[in-house]
Amino acid sequence: MTMNEAVRFRITELLERNNITLYELSKRSGIPKSTLQSLMDGSGGSPKLRTIEKIADGFQISVRDFFDSAFFADSLY
Repeated sequence: MTMNEAVRFRITELLERNNITLYELSKRSGIPKSTLQSLMDGSGGSPKLRTIEKIADGFQISVRDFFDSAFFADSLY
């Protein structure tokens, strides 16, 4: 699994766990829905750390908690 795939899987996991939509995450994080959608469909390239930070803020977790997942243990760096 690549790092980008791991990020997508983690976002999906957190969306489901928090029972929110990508639109709701967009509102909470301040990231345009189109940007999140591009990230999720793989067309947006690699997310910057600042984007990950905003996503984590949208889930009300730290960046450390965002990366604290088995998805990242198997990622290719």
